[in-house]
Formats: sequence, C-alpha cells, structure tokens
Amino acid sequence: MSLTDEGDSRSLTPDTAFDLLGDGERRRALAALREFDDAVSLDRLAEATAARLEGTTPDDVATDQCERTAAMLHHAHLPRLEDADVVSYDPMSGEVELTEVGEELDPYFEVMEEYRESVPSE
Repeated sequence: MSLTDEGDSRSLTPDTAFDLLGDGERRRALAALREFDDAVSLDRLAEATAARLEGTTPDDVATDQCERTAAMLHHAHLPRLEDADVVSYDPMSGEVELTEVGEELDPYFEVMEEYRESVPSE
C-alpha cells in the first residue's frame, strides 16, 4: 500500500498524493469534498464535482451530468480514494466523508490554489 505506518497513525506518501490528484475528476471531487464539514451524500458530491467541471453552481448542473458524475465517483474514484484511506464511503447509504488521512492533501490543494492563475486550465 502507498501509505506509511507511523505508530497508530497513517499518512500519505507524496507519490500517492500526486497519483490521487493526477486525475482531474478525482481532484475536483476531493476539492468539492473539502468544502463540506461533515459526511455528504454521493448525489450532493456529484453535483458539486460536476459544477466544478462546468464552472457553474450545483443548481445549474444538468441532471444527466450529475448522474454520470455520480456513477464515475461510485465505480471508479471513491473506491480508489477509500483504498488509500483518503475518504470513507458507504455505498449502501451513499455517504462520503474526508478522513484524517485525506486532510493531509490540504497542503497540495493550497499550492494548487496559490498557482491556479499561472497554470493552464484542463
């Protein structure tokens, strides 16, 4: 696994962090998830993620786009993020929450936000 054990705490390696953030949709989902204080439904996360992709608000995202995004999150991105202990995802309830390990991505997001203006968009 790409986590390191330090006593009882687990942390991300830089390689894992860059790997997880290397996919644009996964990066947008993590950025959206960081804005929620508590667990959020898959549907709400999909709306927020799709809104980031389209540069709009969640209310303005088309239903079919939200459904496609929810399917991609459910089948691809959330299992991968859960395997890395970055999120906690319950497929039965549809609840998603950033974990303490996931909060270790904050410095990476801070750097991305700081230099967003100088880096071309996807």
